[in-house]
Amino acid sequence: MTTERTPDRIGDLLDPALHRMGVRVRVREEQLRAALTSIVGPALAPMCRAISLDRGALLIATSNSALAHQLQIDSVKLIAALNASLGTDAVRRLRFTSM
Repeated sequence: MTTERTPDRIGDLLDPALHRMGVRVRVREEQLRAALTSIVGPALAPMCRAISLDRGALLIATSNSALAHQLQIDSVKLIAALNASLGTDAVRRLRFTSM
């Protein structure tokens, strides 16, 4: 008798498929853009944007250095919220650039 393991989440099926198709990184970046917009809220969302994820470092463009500084101060909570939204620990640190 064989037992098949059923996936716990749809992501358990999608992540390997996206990886095989070579689009996992782009999909994850789009997920991060949406998550960041939701996490920072409607007042700050127009002033910052997730640009790319490279080896655990999320590059965020901000409209001013004061916002970048505040996001850096809140980075532990922000990283935790982003990873919770993704369901994985993809983001380990934040980097900032200007818009």
